[in-house]
Amino acid sequence: MGFPLVSYCLAVPKPVVAFCKMLSVIRDAVMLMLAVFGLARFPFHDGGSSSASPDAPRPDEVKAQLPAVEYAQLEASSPATCCIVCLETVDASDEVRRLGNCAHAFHRACIDRWIDLGRGTCPLCRADLLPRPRGRAGLLGLGRLLTRLVSPR
Repeated sequence: MGFPLVSYCLAVPKPVVAFCKMLSVIRDAVMLMLAVFGLARFPFHDGGSSSASPDAPRPDEVKAQLPAVEYAQLEASSPATCCIVCLETVDASDEVRRLGNCAHAFHRACIDRWIDLGRGTCPLCRADLLPRPRGRAGLLGLGRLLTRLVSPR
């Protein structure tokens, strides 16, 4: 065997690389300006803090919308037999919360700690914890702008 004698790499010319970097900087500047005016999400949001997004529900609101039930009360089609947060088995008598979008179930204490950290997505599949409210959210959040302009103050 051995290494092939031919290289299949394609050399990209430096002007093309510089042009792509310039487009990236322009895109970031435009997204930042739109975020300042409230027309788009902040482009560098890491999702780690709970106070970063003003539209995100507070942890208490999320817990109120995800009621805790016994695992035995959930339908038999629920595939979860292990809590992915603590990696313990979920018994029939355990109190769990079923998420709104993906229907994954976790121990109540485990998912409550996850929510208290400001996480807004499922620990397993990264779907939003709660279904998004239906609205007129259009391109770059223009629906919110229209709502602000039309609604009386």
